[in-house]
This record gives sequence, C-alpha cells and structure tokens, in this order.
Amino acid sequence: LLLSIVFFVLAVIIFGIITDEVILEKEETIDFLIFKFFKKYLINDQLTGTMYAVTQLSSVTLMKIAYPLLVGVLLVFKQFRKALFTFVAGVGGLLLIYAMKIFFERPRPPYPILYREESFSFPSGHATFSFIFYGTLAYFIWLTDLPKIWKYTVMLFLMLLSLTIGFSRVYLRVHYPSDVLGGFCLGYSWLLLMIFAFRKWYPVN
Repeated sequence: LLLSIVFFVLAVIIFGIITDEVILEKEETIDFLIFKFFKKYLINDQLTGTMYAVTQLSSVTLMKIAYPLLVGVLLVFKQFRKALFTFVAGVGGLLLIYAMKIFFERPRPPYPILYREESFSFPSGHATFSFIFYGTLAYFIWLTDLPKIWKYTVMLFLMLLSLTIGFSRVYLRVHYPSDVLGGFCLGYSWLLLMIFAFRKWYPVN
C-alpha cells in the first residue's frame, strides 16, 4: 500500500512537471534529442514493422473490441463487480484522455515514419489506455488464487507490454516521448484511484 501511494504521488508530480515545462512552456529539447537518438541508432525497416504491430495492441480498433469483450465475459461468469470496475475504469479513462487532449491541444510531432495521426498529441491515448486495460488485467490476475510466481510473471509481462506499446509510439514518431510518459503517469494514477475507490466502497475480490 505504501509503495503504491509513493508511485501514485510520483506519477502525479511527473505529470505536473511535463504539463508545466513541456506542454505550457514549450520546452521540447529532450523530446527532440530522443527523436534524434532513435533516428541515428534504432530506426530500421525490420524494427519498424515490429513496432507497427506492437502499437496495434492498444489501437482504438482493438480496444473497441477488447473492452466490451472483457466486460461481456465477466458478466457471463457473473463477475458483476469486476465488470463494473472494467467499465468505469475504461470509460472514465477514455473521457479523461479526450478532455486533456482538447484542453492542451498539442500538435503531433513532425515527420512521422509510417502515417500521420490527426488528433492532438498530449497525452498519448495508446500509452494511457494500455496502462488502464492491461493494468486492469494484471489487477484481476493478482486477485486470483494462482501461485505467486505465475501472478508475478503474468503481471510483469503485461507491464512490459504496456511499456513496449508506449515505446512504439515514440519510435513511429506519432507521439513525443513526453506524451507517452505523461500517458503512463495518467493511466497509472487513474487505475490506482479506481482500485482504491472500489476496494473501499465496492470490493471486486
């Protein structure tokens, strides 16, 4: 619990710093230095194909299927509280992302590698939603009776998957690194708030 609170406070602080220094003050030096590093050392045709495939794991198209499917499966197995948690976390997270994109109105990075995104850039919806969706799955895994080694293994995999999705957004140059970091902080904070709220007023386990 203490560790979760520390990470929550840290995520809020980092998000605040990004919004102040990078978004409002337009201090984008680090973002472009990272882009320069990627271009010089990482970007190649083979990895670009892999990153495109990875980024689809948190695409709008997939999430439109995965979220209702998860809620539906939980309802079929009469896991009503978990279904409600999934719905509230997902819809609330989606509204939060949309509101912040409209509020900050940050343009997308120039010169994307494969395709151009038309929506605003901050925070990264893929990064935020991957943390919410795959974090929800990790939370449900933690609530099971599986041996701890399996719990930790699956949860680590889901966390690394979320981080890789965020990495792919920077690699494909459809988001600034600060968009992705801000999205991770937002997704983690929102999911943790949902977990605490449900554990207090409507426990899912």
